[in-house]
Amino acid sequence: MITTALVLLIIIVSYFGHWRARGMGGFYISNPMMIAHRGTTKNFPENTVEAYSESIKLGYSGIELDILSSKDGVIYCSHNHQLERETSDSGYIHEMDSSELDEVKTGVRSHPNNQKPMPRLENALNQLPNNIRINIEVKFSGPLDFSTISILRKMILKKQIKQSPLISSFNPFIVFYARWFIPNTKTGYLVETTDMIKWMHLAHPDCLHPRADLLNNSLIDSCNKKNVSVNTWTVNSESAIDYCKHLGVAGIITDRIDAQLI
Repeated sequence: MITTALVLLIIIVSYFGHWRARGMGGFYISNPMMIAHRGTTKNFPENTVEAYSESIKLGYSGIELDILSSKDGVIYCSHNHQLERETSDSGYIHEMDSSELDEVKTGVRSHPNNQKPMPRLENALNQLPNNIRINIEVKFSGPLDFSTISILRKMILKKQIKQSPLISSFNPFIVFYARWFIPNTKTGYLVETTDMIKWMHLAHPDCLHPRADLLNNSLIDSCNKKNVSVNTWTVNSESAIDYCKHLGVAGIITDRIDAQLI
């Protein structure tokens, strides 16, 4: 009994304290890699095929996008569960069937004269080049909501996603799920407070995605010791971008449309 307890204790201490990330391999195309936040949204609504395509034309090699799943298990590109936030429709994406959601257009507030369909993830990615890096942020309705990540897992295992995906989330349990149950797929843990950072010792992400104002040399050093890459968000001013470059972050998620900074 004592031996078993000691073995379990060693395993637990090792898991939470003596771990290192797998490394990002050849994921990054540039240093740092500029990642378009929900696509480029000056002319088109966020998280639409048009916004993603526009970012590629501007020279981005990475795109950050948000996903949610419908009641019948179809993944859509959207930042919010509630349709009223982005569209002229009402209801919650996870409570509606795809036959309804396929008719929804987004951008009613940001681009009222240029609304676009809310795309299915598979359809959106099929219209993008295979060499583009995709940072897929998984949204959730609760800490143990694995509905969207489990559907995404099936898509990846069936090789329905041709681009190199990086799966990220503010939910460490989703990052844990992706890290251990989706082989050979990179993961990122999003944090917006310093208190959230401790959860990366549970999730074991390949990347930490801190809000830009959390960045400092100490955080970068801690990540380097764990072989964890840093992708920061959402960095839009030229001075802030320069600061992030000075710290040596691997990726910068931004709304910029200035091609000279990409």
